[in-house]
Amino acid sequence: MRRSLALLALLVAAAPAAAQKPDAVIAALRGRPATLLDLSLARLQAFVDDTGRPLGFGGFAALQEGRIVVFAYAEEDPATEARCRTIVAELKRAAAVHPDTGEPYRPASAWASLFSYPGLDQFAIDPSWDETVDAMFEIRVTVGVTGDGKGVVCRSPLLGREVTVRRE
Repeated sequence: MRRSLALLALLVAAAPAAAQKPDAVIAALRGRPATLLDLSLARLQAFVDDTGRPLGFGGFAALQEGRIVVFAYAEEDPATEARCRTIVAELKRAAAVHPDTGEPYRPASAWASLFSYPGLDQFAIDPSWDETVDAMFEIRVTVGVTGDGKGVVCRSPLLGREVTVRRE
């Protein structure tokens, strides 16, 4: 018992000082509002994670050079092109896009809806808002570990059939 108390006292003493000011952290974050773009990317990331979790991959979404890029990762050995292409296809299916034709099942993908909000007159900004958003999506999948030529990286626009594959 004395040993446990000594260990607990050591752990408490070793805790960083910043951890004792949670109110300051919350206040700093609360004082900086997220944008609709931030929220949309977070919604897309949750969508990708929900898709990938049962299939053994994870991911995130980010804005890069005017593109909305979905990054997906599967740490597998050996990394194969087939697995990489399968993840691309699964992401497209989840987005309601036919993986073979690259066409959305509806006028726009399910991902486009994650970038629409009540109160935002998106059609005044762009009459084909959903189609424009769909054209911005790119999927990048990495299977395995890159850097030694054994990892596989696939890239594909959300809409369209093209998938490029590279060993990295």
